[in-house]
Amino acid sequence: MNQTSPDVTCFTGDITDGLVEIFFTVNFFALNAIIGSVGLVVNVIKVIVFFQLGLNDSTNISFFVLSLADAGIGLLMLGFSVVFNPLFQQTISNIDVEFAISYYCVSWPYSVFSRVAALMTAVITVERFLCITFPLKVKEIMNPTITAITSITLTFLVLATVIPAFVATHLGPVFNEKLNETILGLVQTEYRVQLETFSYFFLAFFQILSIVVITVFTIALTHRFLQITSWRNQVSNKSGELSGKDKRLVKMVILLSISFLLFSIPAIVFIFFAEFQAGFTIIGACKNLYFIFSSFIFPTDAMNSIVSFFLLVHMSSKFQHVVNVMLRVVMRGKKNKRQTEE
Repeated sequence: MNQTSPDVTCFTGDITDGLVEIFFTVNFFALNAIIGSVGLVVNVIKVIVFFQLGLNDSTNISFFVLSLADAGIGLLMLGFSVVFNPLFQQTISNIDVEFAISYYCVSWPYSVFSRVAALMTAVITVERFLCITFPLKVKEIMNPTITAITSITLTFLVLATVIPAFVATHLGPVFNEKLNETILGLVQTEYRVQLETFSYFFLAFFQILSIVVITVFTIALTHRFLQITSWRNQVSNKSGELSGKDKRLVKMVILLSISFLLFSIPAIVFIFFAEFQAGFTIIGACKNLYFIFSSFIFPTDAMNSIVSFFLLVHMSSKFQHVVNVMLRVVMRGKKNKRQTEE
């Protein structure tokens, strides 16, 4: 751990509680409300579309689970927005209560959905690389059964690593020395530090693992894609040429992976500080810096799920067709309702 003075490395004198409140209002309340609402809507649409397309295909299963995780991210972002709503703040009139509720009821559940989404993005990237590298054997390597088992296993693995953090603390009456009164807060168990450290470690591990896998296989996938679609290969070996559908799917996965990596930058910086900066915790000397960095993670994390929706609409004809059918049904229903009222 970095033992440098927190006043130097954490900008304690510059990052005041008032500045933290501004970041919380803008990022946790405003941005989370907007991005969370959009993310929840588009990902519920994605879940419905992939269910309609059928879960008898490994790619559809992977995107279905990814969409469920992204929908959970959108829902919990709305949870952050509610907790950090100025009206809610006035009601509870205590920022410590606000932190306790968001930390226990929203942050940890959000971490589950976020890591599942990251791991499923990695699975999709690896799966697409295998599809164009071993096209004849890929059905044996990544069939629907294996993909479903992999998705369920990863989900429960992430959930199991977060359970210790829930055991470490719980909401309850806590005496606040500043206010000299008992308020709602985080009641800590004897082994809180060890249990939360365990959860933090594995969540960081899953995030870093996802980033490494996605980076490596995106580079490999791009290289292989360019190799297969190059002019010389098309002339010398027509059998190695990808179909138009496969080309669009590979391009979409590459763009999806790049989007994930770009929007993961705040999380990477956060993990770096958490590992190497002393006091960079919710109750440490660097808590204000911790709060500001964490406020950037959630909006950027969810943006990737919104980007993936528009990539799917633009690059998948089947996905686009089902979305158009859904929109026509909704519009027809509204028109019929309007005519009935008239």
